[in-house]
Amino acid sequence: MRTRKRKKINNKVDLVLLLLFLVIGFYFSIEAIMGNLIPLKYIFIFMAAVLILFVGIFLTFKVRNSAFRIIRKVFLTVLCCVLLFGGIFQGQIRNAFSNVNDGSYYKDYMYVITLKDNDYESIEDVGVLGYLSQRDDLLDYSLKQLNEYSLRNKTYDTLEDELADLDDEEIDAVLISAKDQTLQELNDSSFSGKYKTIHTIEMTVESNNDVVQSDLTSKPFVVYVAGLDNMGEPTQLGLHDVNMLLMVDPVNHHVEMISINRDTYIPNPMMNDYPDKLTHLGWYGPETAMETLERIFGIEIDYYAKVTFESLIKIIDTLGGIDVDVQISFTEQDENRSFAEGDLIHLEKGYQHLNGSQALAYARHRHTEGWDVRGREQAQRDIIAAIVDKMLSVEGALKLGDVVNVAASYVSTNMSMDSARSFVKSAIDSGHGWTFGSSTVNGDVEVLLPCAMENDLERSVVLLEESDIQLVHDIYTSMNTQIHFNEFAFDLDDMEKYMDTFTLDKHVITLENYYEVVPEYFPEYLRYRF
Repeated sequence: MRTRKRKKINNKVDLVLLLLFLVIGFYFSIEAIMGNLIPLKYIFIFMAAVLILFVGIFLTFKVRNSAFRIIRKVFLTVLCCVLLFGGIFQGQIRNAFSNVNDGSYYKDYMYVITLKDNDYESIEDVGVLGYLSQRDDLLDYSLKQLNEYSLRNKTYDTLEDELADLDDEEIDAVLISAKDQTLQELNDSSFSGKYKTIHTIEMTVESNNDVVQSDLTSKPFVVYVAGLDNMGEPTQLGLHDVNMLLMVDPVNHHVEMISINRDTYIPNPMMNDYPDKLTHLGWYGPETAMETLERIFGIEIDYYAKVTFESLIKIIDTLGGIDVDVQISFTEQDENRSFAEGDLIHLEKGYQHLNGSQALAYARHRHTEGWDVRGREQAQRDIIAAIVDKMLSVEGALKLGDVVNVAASYVSTNMSMDSARSFVKSAIDSGHGWTFGSSTVNGDVEVLLPCAMENDLERSVVLLEESDIQLVHDIYTSMNTQIHFNEFAFDLDDMEKYMDTFTLDKHVITLENYYEVVPEYFPEYLRYRF
Protein backbone atom coordinates (compact mmCIF):
# COMPACT_ATOMS: atom_id res chain seq x y z
CA MET A 1 0.00 0.00 0.00
CA ARG A 2 2.72 2.44 0.98
CA THR A 3 4.77 1.45 -2.06
CA ARG A 4 1.80 2.16 -4.36
CA LYS A 5 1.27 5.59 -2.73
CA ARG A 6 4.95 6.37 -3.05
CA LYS A 7 4.86 5.50 -6.78
CA LYS A 8 1.82 7.76 -7.32
CA ILE A 9 3.56 10.63 -5.53
CA ASN A 10 6.70 10.05 -7.59
CA ASN A 11 4.67 10.02 -10.79
CA LYS A 12 2.92 13.27 -9.80
CA VAL A 13 6.24 14.93 -9.03
CA ASP A 14 7.60 13.78 -12.38
CA LEU A 15 4.46 14.99 -14.16
CA VAL A 16 4.70 18.40 -12.49
CA LEU A 17 8.36 18.65 -13.50
CA LEU A 18 7.52 17.60 -17.06
CA LEU A 19 4.73 20.17 -17.37
CA LEU A 20 7.02 22.79 -15.85
CA PHE A 21 9.63 21.91 -18.45
CA LEU A 22 7.05 22.45 -21.21
CA VAL A 23 5.94 25.80 -19.81
CA ILE A 24 9.50 27.07 -19.30
CA GLY A 25 10.45 25.83 -22.76
CA PHE A 26 7.68 27.91 -24.34
CA TYR A 27 8.61 30.86 -22.09
CA PHE A 28 12.17 30.61 -23.45
CA SER A 29 10.80 30.55 -27.02
CA ILE A 30 8.54 33.56 -26.46
CA GLU A 31 11.44 35.56 -25.02
CA ALA A 32 13.55 34.56 -28.03
CA ILE A 33 10.84 35.74 -30.44
CA MET A 34 10.32 39.02 -28.56
CA GLY A 35 14.06 39.63 -28.35
CA ASN A 36 14.34 39.30 -32.14
CA LEU A 37 17.98 38.22 -31.97
CA ILE A 38 17.71 34.50 -32.77
CA PRO A 39 16.60 33.51 -36.30
CA LEU A 40 13.07 32.06 -36.32
CA LYS A 41 14.19 28.77 -37.88
CA TYR A 42 16.30 28.04 -34.80
CA ILE A 43 13.43 28.95 -32.48
CA PHE A 44 11.09 26.58 -34.33
CA ILE A 45 13.70 23.82 -34.20
CA PHE A 46 14.03 24.42 -30.45
CA MET A 47 10.24 24.31 -29.92
CA ALA A 48 10.03 21.07 -31.89
CA ALA A 49 12.83 19.61 -29.75
CA VAL A 50 10.97 20.62 -26.58
CA LEU A 51 7.79 18.86 -27.78
CA ILE A 52 9.72 15.73 -28.78
CA LEU A 53 11.45 15.65 -25.41
CA PHE A 54 8.12 16.18 -23.65
CA VAL A 55 6.51 13.22 -25.42
CA GLY A 56 9.62 11.05 -25.07
CA ILE A 57 9.94 11.67 -21.32
CA PHE A 58 6.21 11.17 -20.81
CA LEU A 59 6.44 7.73 -22.42
CA THR A 60 9.14 6.76 -19.92
CA PHE A 61 6.64 7.08 -17.05
CA LYS A 62 5.88 3.37 -17.54
CA VAL A 63 9.43 2.48 -16.54
CA ARG A 64 9.41 1.26 -12.94
CA ASN A 65 13.13 1.25 -12.26
CA SER A 66 13.71 3.50 -9.24
CA ALA A 67 17.22 4.57 -10.32
CA PHE A 68 15.87 5.62 -13.71
CA ARG A 69 13.14 7.70 -12.01
CA ILE A 70 15.76 9.52 -9.93
CA ILE A 71 17.81 10.25 -13.07
CA ARG A 72 14.63 11.50 -14.79
CA LYS A 73 13.87 13.89 -11.93
CA VAL A 74 17.42 15.25 -11.93
CA PHE A 75 17.39 15.59 -15.73
CA LEU A 76 14.06 17.49 -15.74
CA THR A 77 15.19 19.73 -12.88
CA VAL A 78 18.42 20.63 -14.69
CA LEU A 79 16.52 21.29 -17.95
CA CYS A 80 14.04 23.56 -16.17
CA CYS A 81 16.83 25.53 -14.47
CA VAL A 82 18.85 25.96 -17.66
CA LEU A 83 15.84 27.07 -19.73
CA LEU A 84 14.59 29.38 -16.99
CA PHE A 85 18.02 31.01 -16.75
CA GLY A 86 18.13 31.31 -20.55
CA GLY A 87 14.68 32.90 -20.70
CA ILE A 88 15.49 35.41 -17.94
CA PHE A 89 18.79 36.24 -19.64
CA GLN A 90 17.03 36.88 -22.95
CA GLY A 91 14.59 39.15 -21.16
CA GLN A 92 17.51 41.09 -19.68
CA ILE A 93 19.07 41.42 -23.14
CA ARG A 94 15.77 42.70 -24.52
CA ASN A 95 15.53 45.28 -21.73
CA ALA A 96 19.15 46.25 -22.30
CA PHE A 97 18.43 47.18 -25.92
CA SER A 98 15.58 49.41 -24.77
CA ASN A 99 17.86 51.09 -22.20
CA VAL A 100 20.39 52.30 -24.76
CA ASN A 101 20.19 56.08 -25.12
CA ASP A 102 19.33 57.15 -28.67
CA GLY A 103 21.39 60.35 -28.60
CA SER A 104 18.32 62.57 -29.02
CA TYR A 105 19.54 64.88 -26.28
CA TYR A 106 22.61 65.75 -24.29
CA LYS A 107 23.24 67.38 -20.94
CA ASP A 108 25.58 70.19 -19.99
CA TYR A 109 26.34 71.47 -16.52
CA MET A 110 27.26 74.61 -14.61
CA TYR A 111 28.63 74.45 -11.09
CA VAL A 112 28.75 76.98 -8.30
CA ILE A 113 32.09 76.41 -6.58
CA THR A 114 33.66 78.00 -3.54
CA LEU A 115 36.72 77.54 -1.36
CA LYS A 116 36.78 74.15 0.28
CA ASP A 117 37.80 75.50 3.68
CA ASN A 118 34.95 78.00 4.09
CA ASP A 119 31.59 77.36 5.78
CA TYR A 120 29.37 77.68 2.71
CA GLU A 121 27.21 74.59 2.20
CA SER A 122 24.64 75.71 -0.41
CA ILE A 123 23.79 78.50 -2.85
CA GLU A 124 21.79 80.23 -0.10
CA ASP A 125 25.05 81.00 1.71
CA VAL A 126 26.49 82.93 -1.24
CA GLY A 127 26.42 86.73 -1.33
CA VAL A 128 28.61 87.68 -4.32
CA LEU A 129 28.81 85.36 -7.33
CA GLY A 130 31.39 85.74 -10.10
CA TYR A 131 30.96 84.58 -13.69
CA LEU A 132 32.49 85.22 -17.12
CA SER A 133 31.21 88.12 -19.19
CA GLN A 134 31.17 86.07 -22.42
CA ARG A 135 27.58 84.86 -22.68
CA ASP A 136 26.38 81.60 -24.19
CA ASP A 137 23.24 79.45 -23.94
CA LEU A 138 24.47 77.52 -20.92
CA LEU A 139 25.39 80.65 -18.98
CA ASP A 140 22.10 82.39 -19.87
CA TYR A 141 20.13 79.34 -18.77
CA SER A 142 22.11 79.09 -15.51
CA LEU A 143 21.60 82.76 -14.63
CA LYS A 144 17.85 82.36 -15.12
CA GLN A 145 17.88 79.39 -12.75
CA LEU A 146 19.70 81.50 -10.16
CA ASN A 147 17.24 84.41 -10.33
CA GLU A 148 15.32 83.06 -7.34
CA TYR A 149 18.33 83.56 -5.07
CA SER A 150 19.43 86.92 -3.65
CA LEU A 151 22.84 87.16 -5.30
CA ARG A 152 25.06 90.07 -6.22
CA ASN A 153 26.89 89.33 -9.45
CA LYS A 154 30.33 90.32 -10.66
CA THR A 155 31.56 89.63 -14.19
CA TYR A 156 35.10 88.82 -15.36
CA ASP A 157 36.90 88.67 -18.68
CA THR A 158 38.99 85.64 -17.73
CA LEU A 159 38.56 82.62 -15.51
CA GLU A 160 42.00 83.24 -14.02
CA ASP A 161 40.91 86.67 -12.68
CA GLU A 162 37.70 85.14 -11.40
CA LEU A 163 39.45 82.39 -9.44
CA ALA A 164 42.06 84.85 -8.13
CA ASP A 165 39.31 86.98 -6.57
CA LEU A 166 37.73 83.85 -5.11
CA ASP A 167 41.08 82.87 -3.57
CA ASP A 168 41.40 86.39 -2.11
CA GLU A 169 37.79 86.15 -0.82
CA GLU A 170 36.76 89.20 -2.87
CA ILE A 171 33.78 87.11 -4.00
CA ASP A 172 32.03 84.19 -2.31
CA ALA A 173 31.66 81.77 -5.20
CA VAL A 174 32.22 81.27 -8.92
CA LEU A 175 29.86 80.00 -11.63
CA ILE A 176 31.93 77.66 -13.79
CA SER A 177 31.01 75.36 -16.68
CA ALA A 178 31.77 71.64 -16.60
CA LYS A 179 34.13 72.16 -19.54
CA ASP A 180 36.17 74.88 -17.79
CA GLN A 181 36.24 72.94 -14.54
CA THR A 182 37.56 69.83 -16.29
CA LEU A 183 40.31 71.82 -18.01
CA GLN A 184 41.28 73.42 -14.70
CA GLU A 185 41.46 70.00 -13.03
CA LEU A 186 43.69 68.72 -15.83
CA ASN A 187 46.02 71.71 -15.71
CA ASP A 188 46.13 72.20 -11.93
CA SER A 189 46.47 69.12 -9.72
CA SER A 190 45.53 71.18 -6.63
CA PHE A 191 42.22 72.42 -8.08
CA SER A 192 39.96 69.68 -6.73
CA GLY A 193 41.58 69.96 -3.31
CA LYS A 194 41.09 73.72 -3.18
CA TYR A 195 37.45 74.10 -4.25
CA LYS A 196 34.13 72.41 -3.58
CA THR A 197 30.82 72.37 -5.47
CA ILE A 198 27.80 73.69 -3.57
CA HIS A 199 25.26 73.92 -6.40
CA THR A 200 24.75 72.20 -9.77
CA ILE A 201 22.69 73.41 -12.73
CA GLU A 202 21.78 70.87 -15.42
CA MET A 203 20.72 71.95 -18.91
CA THR A 204 19.17 69.42 -21.31
CA VAL A 205 19.53 70.25 -24.99
CA GLU A 206 17.85 68.44 -27.86
CA SER A 207 20.33 67.04 -30.35
CA ASN A 208 20.03 67.58 -34.08
CA ASN A 209 21.26 64.04 -34.50
CA ASP A 210 18.70 61.51 -35.75
CA VAL A 211 18.69 57.79 -35.10
CA VAL A 212 19.99 56.07 -38.22
CA GLN A 213 18.15 52.96 -39.33
CA SER A 214 19.72 51.02 -42.18
CA ASP A 215 20.71 47.54 -43.28
CA LEU A 216 23.82 46.42 -41.41
CA THR A 217 23.90 42.97 -42.97
CA SER A 218 24.77 43.57 -46.62
CA LYS A 219 27.45 46.28 -46.76
CA PRO A 220 30.33 47.58 -44.57
CA PHE A 221 29.73 50.29 -42.00
CA VAL A 222 31.87 52.36 -39.63
CA VAL A 223 31.23 53.12 -35.95
CA TYR A 224 33.05 55.85 -34.05
CA VAL A 225 33.48 54.73 -30.43
CA ALA A 226 34.09 57.54 -27.94
CA GLY A 227 35.06 56.86 -24.33
CA LEU A 228 33.93 59.81 -22.22
CA ASP A 229 36.43 60.90 -19.58
CA ASN A 230 33.64 61.41 -17.03
CA MET A 231 31.51 59.60 -14.54
CA GLY A 232 27.74 59.37 -14.93
CA GLU A 233 25.52 59.03 -17.98
CA PRO A 234 26.83 59.15 -21.58
CA THR A 235 24.35 61.97 -22.35
CA GLN A 236 26.73 64.49 -20.78
CA LEU A 237 29.37 66.36 -22.72
CA GLY A 238 33.03 65.86 -21.89
CA LEU A 239 36.51 64.96 -23.08
CA HIS A 240 36.79 61.92 -25.35
CA ASP A 241 39.61 60.01 -23.69
CA VAL A 242 39.20 56.96 -25.94
CA ASN A 243 38.71 57.32 -29.70
CA MET A 244 38.28 54.28 -31.89
CA LEU A 245 36.94 53.48 -35.36
CA LEU A 246 35.27 50.10 -35.85
CA MET A 247 35.08 49.21 -39.55
CA VAL A 248 32.69 46.29 -39.84
CA ASP A 249 32.37 44.14 -42.96
CA PRO A 250 29.29 41.90 -42.50
CA VAL A 251 29.78 40.24 -45.90
CA ASN A 252 33.28 38.95 -45.23
CA HIS A 253 32.75 38.78 -41.44
CA HIS A 254 35.67 41.01 -40.55
CA VAL A 255 36.12 43.87 -38.07
CA GLU A 256 38.98 46.36 -38.25
CA MET A 257 39.67 48.27 -35.02
CA ILE A 258 41.59 51.53 -35.34
CA SER A 259 42.65 53.40 -32.18
CA ILE A 260 43.40 57.13 -32.46
CA ASN A 261 45.45 58.99 -29.87
CA ARG A 262 43.34 61.40 -27.80
CA ASP A 263 46.05 64.10 -28.15
CA THR A 264 46.06 64.00 -31.96
CA TYR A 265 46.35 67.54 -33.35
CA ILE A 266 43.40 68.18 -35.64
CA PRO A 267 41.24 71.12 -36.83
CA ASN A 268 38.41 72.08 -34.48
CA PRO A 269 35.42 73.03 -36.68
CA MET A 270 33.75 74.77 -33.74
CA MET A 271 36.76 77.10 -33.46
CA ASN A 272 37.07 78.10 -37.13
CA ASP A 273 39.21 75.02 -37.82
CA TYR A 274 42.02 76.24 -35.59
CA PRO A 275 44.13 73.29 -34.40
CA ASP A 276 43.16 71.48 -31.22
CA LYS A 277 43.33 68.11 -29.48
CA LEU A 278 40.95 65.41 -30.66
CA THR A 279 39.79 64.83 -27.09
CA HIS A 280 38.55 68.45 -26.85
CA LEU A 281 35.99 67.90 -29.61
CA GLY A 282 33.99 65.81 -27.17
CA TRP A 283 32.68 69.04 -25.62
CA TYR A 284 30.73 69.70 -28.81
CA GLY A 285 29.16 66.25 -29.07
CA PRO A 286 30.26 63.04 -30.83
CA GLU A 287 28.89 64.30 -34.17
CA THR A 288 31.59 67.00 -34.27
CA ALA A 289 34.38 64.47 -33.75
CA MET A 290 32.78 62.13 -36.32
CA GLU A 291 32.59 64.79 -39.01
CA THR A 292 36.16 65.94 -38.35
CA LEU A 293 37.56 62.41 -38.57
CA GLU A 294 35.67 61.94 -41.82
CA ARG A 295 37.42 65.00 -43.25
CA ILE A 296 40.85 63.94 -42.05
CA PHE A 297 40.78 60.36 -43.29
CA GLY A 298 38.53 60.78 -46.33
CA ILE A 299 35.99 58.23 -45.11
CA GLU A 300 32.32 58.09 -44.11
CA ILE A 301 31.42 57.25 -40.52
CA ASP A 302 27.90 55.88 -40.19
CA TYR A 303 27.33 55.73 -36.44
CA TYR A 304 28.75 56.69 -33.09
CA ALA A 305 28.66 54.86 -29.77
CA LYS A 306 29.50 56.89 -26.68
CA VAL A 307 30.32 55.33 -23.31
CA THR A 308 31.50 56.71 -19.97
CA PHE A 309 34.28 55.52 -17.70
CA GLU A 310 31.67 54.72 -15.06
CA SER A 311 30.51 51.84 -17.25
CA LEU A 312 33.90 50.16 -16.80
CA ILE A 313 33.68 50.51 -13.02
CA LYS A 314 30.10 49.22 -12.89
CA ILE A 315 30.79 46.25 -15.18
CA ILE A 316 33.87 45.12 -13.23
CA ASP A 317 32.18 45.57 -9.85
CA THR A 318 29.12 43.67 -11.11
CA LEU A 319 31.44 40.81 -12.06
CA GLY A 320 32.98 40.90 -8.59
CA GLY A 321 36.34 42.25 -9.81
CA ILE A 322 38.92 40.98 -12.30
CA ASP A 323 42.44 39.51 -12.12
CA VAL A 324 45.11 41.52 -13.95
CA ASP A 325 48.90 41.38 -14.15
CA VAL A 326 49.72 45.05 -13.44
CA GLN A 327 52.93 45.92 -15.26
CA ILE A 328 54.05 48.95 -13.18
CA SER A 329 53.78 50.39 -9.70
CA PHE A 330 51.99 53.73 -9.79
CA THR A 331 49.71 56.22 -8.06
CA GLU A 332 46.71 57.70 -9.89
CA GLN A 333 43.77 59.97 -9.12
CA ASP A 334 40.41 58.31 -8.53
CA GLU A 335 37.47 58.29 -10.92
CA ASN A 336 36.36 61.72 -9.67
CA ARG A 337 39.79 63.22 -10.48
CA SER A 338 40.52 63.74 -6.82
CA PHE A 339 44.17 64.11 -5.80
CA ALA A 340 43.33 64.10 -2.09
CA GLU A 341 45.53 61.60 -0.26
CA GLY A 342 42.58 59.52 0.87
CA ASP A 343 41.25 59.28 -2.69
CA LEU A 344 44.45 58.39 -4.51
CA ILE A 345 44.73 54.85 -5.87
CA HIS A 346 48.06 53.08 -5.30
CA LEU A 347 48.84 49.85 -7.16
CA GLU A 348 51.99 47.77 -6.97
CA LYS A 349 53.39 45.82 -9.88
CA GLY A 350 52.22 42.22 -10.08
CA TYR A 351 49.29 39.90 -10.65
CA GLN A 352 46.35 40.94 -8.46
CA HIS A 353 42.58 41.25 -8.07
CA LEU A 354 41.23 44.71 -9.03
CA ASN A 355 37.90 46.35 -8.36
CA GLY A 356 36.32 48.77 -10.83
CA SER A 357 38.00 51.93 -9.51
CA GLN A 358 41.43 50.29 -9.45
CA ALA A 359 41.02 48.91 -12.99
CA LEU A 360 39.99 52.36 -14.26
CA ALA A 361 43.03 53.95 -12.61
CA TYR A 362 45.27 51.41 -14.37
CA ALA A 363 43.48 51.98 -17.70
CA ARG A 364 43.91 55.75 -17.44
CA HIS A 365 47.45 55.99 -16.11
CA ARG A 366 50.10 57.26 -18.54
CA HIS A 367 52.44 59.57 -16.63
CA THR A 368 55.02 57.05 -15.44
CA GLU A 369 58.20 57.47 -17.48
CA GLY A 370 58.43 54.84 -20.20
CA TRP A 371 54.75 53.90 -19.89
CA ASP A 372 52.92 56.79 -21.61
CA VAL A 373 50.13 56.25 -24.18
CA ARG A 374 51.34 52.89 -25.48
CA GLY A 375 51.50 51.53 -21.96
CA ARG A 376 48.01 52.76 -21.25
CA GLU A 377 46.69 51.11 -24.43
CA GLN A 378 48.34 47.84 -23.35
CA ALA A 379 46.70 48.17 -19.92
CA GLN A 380 43.32 48.73 -21.56
CA ARG A 381 43.73 45.61 -23.71
CA ASP A 382 44.73 43.57 -20.62
CA ILE A 383 41.68 44.82 -18.73
CA ILE A 384 39.34 43.97 -21.62
CA ALA A 385 40.88 40.48 -21.81
CA ALA A 386 40.42 40.05 -18.04
CA ILE A 387 36.76 41.10 -18.31
CA VAL A 388 36.19 38.57 -21.10
CA ASP A 389 37.90 35.82 -19.06
CA LYS A 390 35.70 36.62 -16.05
CA MET A 391 32.53 36.64 -18.15
CA LEU A 392 33.43 33.22 -19.55
CA SER A 393 33.82 31.77 -16.06
CA VAL A 394 30.91 30.12 -14.21
CA GLU A 395 30.72 33.03 -11.78
CA GLY A 396 30.75 35.56 -14.60
CA ALA A 397 28.21 33.69 -16.73
CA LEU A 398 25.69 33.80 -13.88
CA LYS A 399 26.04 37.61 -13.82
CA LEU A 400 26.03 38.10 -17.59
CA GLY A 401 22.49 39.49 -17.71
CA ASP A 402 23.29 42.08 -15.05
CA VAL A 403 26.46 43.05 -16.90
CA VAL A 404 24.61 43.58 -20.18
CA ASN A 405 22.00 45.76 -18.47
CA VAL A 406 24.67 47.83 -16.73
CA ALA A 407 26.60 48.29 -19.98
CA ALA A 408 23.47 49.37 -21.88
CA SER A 409 22.71 52.03 -19.29
CA TYR A 410 26.01 53.73 -20.06
CA VAL A 411 25.83 53.72 -23.87
CA SER A 412 24.49 56.44 -26.16
CA THR A 413 24.32 55.81 -29.91
CA ASN A 414 22.55 56.98 -33.04
CA MET A 415 22.32 53.42 -34.33
CA SER A 416 18.81 52.03 -34.49
CA MET A 417 18.35 49.12 -32.11
CA ASP A 418 16.24 47.37 -34.74
CA SER A 419 19.22 47.57 -37.09
CA ALA A 420 21.51 46.28 -34.34
CA ARG A 421 19.18 43.33 -33.66
CA SER A 422 19.08 42.48 -37.36
CA PHE A 423 22.87 42.52 -37.48
CA VAL A 424 23.16 40.14 -34.52
CA LYS A 425 20.49 37.86 -35.96
CA SER A 426 22.27 37.76 -39.33
CA ALA A 427 25.62 36.98 -37.65
CA ILE A 428 24.05 34.09 -35.76
CA ASP A 429 22.26 32.82 -38.84
CA SER A 430 25.36 32.84 -41.05
CA GLY A 431 27.34 30.68 -38.64
CA HIS A 432 30.61 32.18 -39.92
CA GLY A 433 33.49 32.95 -37.62
CA TRP A 434 34.67 36.55 -37.51
CA THR A 435 38.19 37.84 -38.00
CA PHE A 436 39.61 40.93 -36.32
CA GLY A 437 42.37 43.34 -37.22
CA SER A 438 43.75 46.26 -35.23
CA SER A 439 45.78 49.36 -36.01
CA THR A 440 46.87 52.35 -33.97
CA VAL A 441 47.12 55.92 -35.20
CA ASN A 442 49.36 57.03 -32.39
CA GLY A 443 51.93 59.31 -33.99
CA ASP A 444 55.59 59.12 -33.04
CA VAL A 445 56.10 62.88 -32.71
CA GLU A 446 54.82 64.63 -29.59
CA VAL A 447 55.35 68.40 -29.32
CA LEU A 448 54.14 71.39 -27.31
CA LEU A 449 51.73 73.51 -29.35
CA PRO A 450 48.83 75.88 -28.66
CA CYS A 451 45.31 74.45 -28.57
CA ALA A 452 42.35 76.50 -29.76
CA MET A 453 40.00 75.55 -26.93
CA GLU A 454 42.53 76.43 -24.24
CA ASN A 455 43.12 80.05 -25.31
CA ASP A 456 46.50 79.40 -27.00
CA LEU A 457 48.06 77.64 -23.99
CA GLU A 458 50.77 75.20 -25.02
CA ARG A 459 49.80 71.58 -24.58
CA SER A 460 51.42 68.28 -25.45
CA VAL A 461 49.96 67.14 -28.78
CA VAL A 462 50.65 64.36 -31.27
CA LEU A 463 51.22 65.14 -34.94
CA LEU A 464 49.74 62.84 -37.55
CA GLU A 465 51.90 61.46 -40.32
CA GLU A 466 50.51 61.33 -43.82
CA SER A 467 51.19 57.58 -43.85
CA ASP A 468 48.85 57.23 -40.81
CA ILE A 469 46.10 59.09 -42.62
CA GLN A 470 46.62 57.06 -45.79
CA LEU A 471 46.55 53.80 -43.79
CA VAL A 472 43.09 54.53 -42.36
CA HIS A 473 41.83 55.67 -45.76
CA ASP A 474 43.18 52.55 -47.47
CA ILE A 475 41.63 50.18 -44.92
CA TYR A 476 38.27 51.88 -45.42
CA THR A 477 38.60 51.85 -49.22
CA SER A 478 39.60 48.20 -49.44
CA MET A 479 36.71 47.18 -47.18
CA ASN A 480 34.23 49.09 -49.33
CA THR A 481 35.61 47.82 -52.64
CA GLN A 482 34.15 44.40 -53.26
CA ILE A 483 35.88 42.72 -56.23
CA HIS A 484 33.90 40.13 -58.19
CA PHE A 485 36.36 38.31 -60.44
CA ASN A 486 33.71 37.24 -62.92
CA GLU A 487 33.14 40.95 -63.62
CA PHE A 488 36.80 42.01 -63.30
CA ALA A 489 38.07 44.14 -66.20
CA PHE A 490 40.20 47.20 -66.93
CA ASP A 491 39.20 50.13 -69.09
CA LEU A 492 42.58 50.90 -70.65
CA ASP A 493 41.25 54.10 -72.22
CA ASP A 494 40.37 55.60 -68.83
CA MET A 495 42.87 54.37 -66.23
CA GLU A 496 42.46 57.49 -64.09
CA LYS A 497 39.10 56.33 -62.80
CA TYR A 498 40.87 53.51 -60.92
CA MET A 499 43.12 55.94 -59.05
CA ASP A 500 42.35 56.99 -55.48
CA THR A 501 41.63 60.72 -55.63
CA PHE A 502 41.78 61.28 -51.86
CA THR A 503 43.62 64.49 -50.96
CA LEU A 504 44.64 65.73 -47.54
CA ASP A 505 42.36 68.32 -45.95
CA LYS A 506 44.13 71.68 -46.04
CA HIS A 507 43.44 72.31 -42.34
CA VAL A 508 45.25 69.20 -41.11
CA ILE A 509 48.73 69.68 -39.69
CA THR A 510 50.99 66.69 -40.27
CA LEU A 511 54.62 65.92 -39.57
CA GLU A 512 55.34 66.48 -43.25
CA ASN A 513 53.73 69.93 -43.61
CA TYR A 514 54.65 71.17 -40.13
CA TYR A 515 57.51 73.36 -41.35
CA GLU A 516 55.67 74.82 -44.31
CA VAL A 517 54.22 78.29 -44.37
CA VAL A 518 51.13 78.39 -42.18
CA PRO A 519 47.98 79.07 -44.24
CA GLU A 520 45.96 82.19 -43.65
CA TYR A 521 43.30 80.45 -41.62
CA PHE A 522 45.56 80.21 -38.55
CA PRO A 523 45.22 83.06 -36.06
CA GLU A 524 48.12 85.42 -35.40
CA TYR A 525 49.00 83.89 -32.05
CA LEU A 526 49.67 80.51 -33.68
CA ARG A 527 51.68 81.56 -36.70
CA TYR A 528 55.02 82.07 -35.01
CA ARG A 529 54.92 78.47 -33.76
CA PHE A 530 55.45 77.06 -37.25
